[in-house]
Amino acid sequence: MVSVQQAERIAAAIELPDWVLTKSASLVYTCFGPAADAFERSIKTNFPAQHAFVEAWMRAHSHPFAERLPYLNPWHGIASVLAYLALILALRVLSRGVGKLSCRTLGMVHNLGLHLLSLYMSLGLMISARAAGYSLWNNAAGTSPAEWRIAKLIWLFYVSKVVEWLDTVIMLLKQNYRQVTFLHVYHHTTIFVLWWVASLLAPGGESYYSAMVNSGVHVFMYGYYFLTLLFPSGMVRDVLNKFKFVITKGQMCQFTFNCVQSVYDLLWVPRDKLKYSSVLLHILFWYMISLLALFGNFLKRQKSSHRRADTAAASAATEDTMAKPCGHRTDGTRGKAGMTRVQLEKLKSEQAAELQRLTRESGNGKGQNVSVDTMARN
Repeated sequence: MVSVQQAERIAAAIELPDWVLTKSASLVYTCFGPAADAFERSIKTNFPAQHAFVEAWMRAHSHPFAERLPYLNPWHGIASVLAYLALILALRVLSRGVGKLSCRTLGMVHNLGLHLLSLYMSLGLMISARAAGYSLWNNAAGTSPAEWRIAKLIWLFYVSKVVEWLDTVIMLLKQNYRQVTFLHVYHHTTIFVLWWVASLLAPGGESYYSAMVNSGVHVFMYGYYFLTLLFPSGMVRDVLNKFKFVITKGQMCQFTFNCVQSVYDLLWVPRDKLKYSSVLLHILFWYMISLLALFGNFLKRQKSSHRRADTAAASAATEDTMAKPCGHRTDGTRGKAGMTRVQLEKLKSEQAAELQRLTRESGNGKGQNVSVDTMARN
């Protein structure tokens, strides 16, 4: 196992620089800040009491690190969620006029970027937690320099949820409307809100575990998505298709681990020795339960749909290519070996047409002493 001293050196080497936070915040504010500020002013003007209450609550409950972390203004967060929902509605309408887009290059860049970012966050949280002397569970969100590293990674994880909204944009541009389900929208909006709460109230402590595990799952998930775009067909794609449901099961496993973590902290650890917010742990537990239920239902429906599709395909193949090879037929005639019913009926029709042609050419309107069934047996 890596010692605390070794972990400290590694964590310091890969620490997210403070200037990344300030520069990224400045860039984002330049693009979207004026609109978000206008939204906040409208709230303050129309709902002054509610605005004052939220501001007072934040001052009373915010973690000391929250002042140093950008993009934690609640009104900007609400504006972001509303903009995301409005974008979904707008793209559903506009994409029909634009037409179906491939988005292959955009998807590859997006998935590879999130794959690498998730790898950095997962390993960074693991090493930084070790450097901070964390145990597996029941950790406090402290204010030491080692925990500032963790707080920055928690903040980065929170901000990455906005980047993941591009998943939805790509789906809509490709007109894969069936993928933008209630589960998809619910998951992408609520997880952003909950990690805003965690970043504001306790960016560290027990939150490191959920962010670390989720990032670890996303390493494989976005890596899988990248490879499916890189190999749209062929042998590699056939292998990748076998892991389709493994991704969903992996997500459900992480939800289960998070449930176990919250149950351990809330029920096993004595209340006077609990180092993290019990309110946040309750929220974590019930949120994971909701995701387990929704993802479980999704997995069940997908498997049922695939079974129905496989059954229909097998039935069609049997009907089309596995008809009786026509030895003795039920009508007493003998078909040509290896021919299906469809092929035999087609042959009989062609032979009937040929018989009529010969009849016309011979001038014998009463027909010739030849039958279709006799020709079919030849």
